[in-house]
Amino acid sequence: MERKRERGGRTAQSHDDPTGGRAALMHAAVRSALQNGRALHDKGQIAQALELYRGVLAIDPDNAEAWLLFGAACDQCGDLIQAERAMARALRLERRYAWAFAHYGLVLVKLGRHEAALAPFEEALRLDSRHVPAHVGYGNALLGLGRHAEAQKTYEQALALSPGLAEAWSNRGNALRALGRAADALISFDRALAISPHNFATHTNRGHALRDLGRHEEALRSYRLALVIRPRVPELLSQCGTMLLALGRDEEALVCFDEALAAKPDDVDTLYRSCIALDLRHRYAELLNRCDRILSIAPNHAGARLGRANALAGLHRHTEAAEAYTQALANTTEVLTALSNQGVALRMLERYAEALDSYDGALERIGANAQLLISRGYTLQLLGRYDDALASFEAAAQVPPTDAAGWALRGSALQQLLRFDEAIGCYARMHALEPDKGHAHHEEAYCRLLTGDFAEGWKKYEYRWVDPDAARSRRHANRPFWSGREPIAGKTVLLHSEQGYGDTIQFCRYASLVLARGAAVVMEVPAALKTLLSSLQGVRHLVAIGEPLPAFDVQCPLLTLPLAFDTRLETIPADVPYLHADVARMHEWRRRLEARAPRGRLKVALAWSGNATHNNDMNRSVVLETLAPLLAQTATFVSLQPQVRERDAVAFAESGMLDFGPDLQDFADTAALVACLDLVIAVDTSVVHLAGALGKPVWVLLPRVPDWRWLLNREDSPWYPTARLFRQDKPGDWPTVVGHVAQALERHVKEWERSMPGRPESGSAPSSGNGAEPEKVRTFLDGGNGT
Repeated sequence: MERKRERGGRTAQSHDDPTGGRAALMHAAVRSALQNGRALHDKGQIAQALELYRGVLAIDPDNAEAWLLFGAACDQCGDLIQAERAMARALRLERRYAWAFAHYGLVLVKLGRHEAALAPFEEALRLDSRHVPAHVGYGNALLGLGRHAEAQKTYEQALALSPGLAEAWSNRGNALRALGRAADALISFDRALAISPHNFATHTNRGHALRDLGRHEEALRSYRLALVIRPRVPELLSQCGTMLLALGRDEEALVCFDEALAAKPDDVDTLYRSCIALDLRHRYAELLNRCDRILSIAPNHAGARLGRANALAGLHRHTEAAEAYTQALANTTEVLTALSNQGVALRMLERYAEALDSYDGALERIGANAQLLISRGYTLQLLGRYDDALASFEAAAQVPPTDAAGWALRGSALQQLLRFDEAIGCYARMHALEPDKGHAHHEEAYCRLLTGDFAEGWKKYEYRWVDPDAARSRRHANRPFWSGREPIAGKTVLLHSEQGYGDTIQFCRYASLVLARGAAVVMEVPAALKTLLSSLQGVRHLVAIGEPLPAFDVQCPLLTLPLAFDTRLETIPADVPYLHADVARMHEWRRRLEARAPRGRLKVALAWSGNATHNNDMNRSVVLETLAPLLAQTATFVSLQPQVRERDAVAFAESGMLDFGPDLQDFADTAALVACLDLVIAVDTSVVHLAGALGKPVWVLLPRVPDWRWLLNREDSPWYPTARLFRQDKPGDWPTVVGHVAQALERHVKEWERSMPGRPESGSAPSSGNGAEPEKVRTFLDGGNGT
């Protein structure tokens, strides 16, 4: 049949040709499928929607709308590669819609293709300058490219159009934080959370901003809120641990790090952070294992190499530690820390010349540094080069500090030079640089107390709790605190130790003053002191740390009591003895002494070294051989050392001293032994405090700049009336100090002998003053090997 021609030259189809009808039906089917697909899509039934979109594209492969919807569904189900391909094809077919370009750009951002995403966002904004998602997406792309200032402006354009966009506020905060404007970023995050309070990323990033501002407690709370939304995220658990570290809560930090490592066991960053916590807790065996684990994953990890060396030093494996520091120095940026710690290890090995070489090499490598110069000065002291040591301290004091830590080191050097007013000026500069921290006050406290300025010193000393090491040992901080101003009559006050044994012995004397104010006293002390302190008057309940406490109303750390009672030099409570040895134990020790010590001799206790891990050990402890002039005197010498260091082992074996170390179970045993002796001679350790509290004569050997409690320029102690102080004139000059002590001891022995009724005639006494073979004593004194 001939076709009729339509107007315009087109041939009209005959009524029996079905082509037009099929096209219409196909078009209707496509529209219906797309509508059904969108309905399923909106209900979250993505898989079913995708099937319908695929069906449409099989029928009509050039359907731009179907490609866009298919791409959006792929995006939602996480198939970003397919989503990008579908949207790119759609935009080749249809370029009229801003939303389509914006969605394509968002997919590219998710794929990390930030540079490629810029063009579709720009086209979207050309088509519609008020398209908010395009503004936000464009900001996200700029943020991903590190163009933070442009990203910030773009988010602000979006917010000007739609102020209620949580994502824009949140990402604006990210841009501001990257620009170093953490405080402004925090405001932006808070606006985002006011709109969307349960957003994981915003809580996390808010925590980062707070961390940047040094507001660690608040940062920790933000991270924990994020973990409520999305639990057990390893990176967040690690951040919580890092904040807890900054707050001095190391044990809690380790729990967080271990939880993070349970989910991600080979995460090197978290492993290393946990090593920092272990180092701070002095858990050196675990630290060594964990550093070795890091090095098995990342053999060149500088921090792990340094941590491993610290662990070996903490385990007293000093030879290995010195070598490990050498290895760490090969690739660490922490040159200062590595060299300083290596110097300590070498000093512990008495390899002083090598330690000095290490410091000198470091100074050549990194230039003048106060910390290295101070450590160098200490090493020169140990080499007996006292003038050079002073010069090194002087050089340290001249290094221009650039931060608070630099001013602290300068202050330390000035104190070694006895220039205390200048040191206090340094601490004032520290405080100006870090007004929200208490470290400067704490350093100033030691300086003021040392110079006798108790009025200001005790106040400043309360800032010790901002020091992370002190904060780690603080207990009962959540209970009501007694400052000395509040009435306590009829109340129960807990007094608790906070630092070393010597501090507890020194300040437990204040219990009677608390009792005098009408309070009942509970005292919590280390287990090793419990039996000894049971002789203290004024304590109703005495418990060891870790034992259950009775009920109490308020609490006060022992070293806060001088402030509570406004203690001045002239008001120090110094009625001794305030501790007493157990009579039965005294009888037993007297019997043991009589069995081993020659009769008719002055009995002198010696203690020449303290805890090797004490931060001032190299200044306060001496090598046993240094005491040889004392051991030449006619007296019986008794060691009060709980342990003898390896460096002193040979000299100790040849000294002839009586040694009861293994039998001294606690301080009550030591007190009973001391009570049976005539004199205690010791460096600044807990033995001095014990003897002073018992009212025994005690001679104290002190470095040029001693611990604050020994004050300056005096031979007596207002804390211990029976103490006599012997001080260095030059830093590290122990031989001169020991010489003075030996002369005093010689006079004391003669006076003691004259005071003894029926003493033996001269020459009738045993040949060895220590009950040892004469040849052995001579060999030790002469520096021989005892053979």
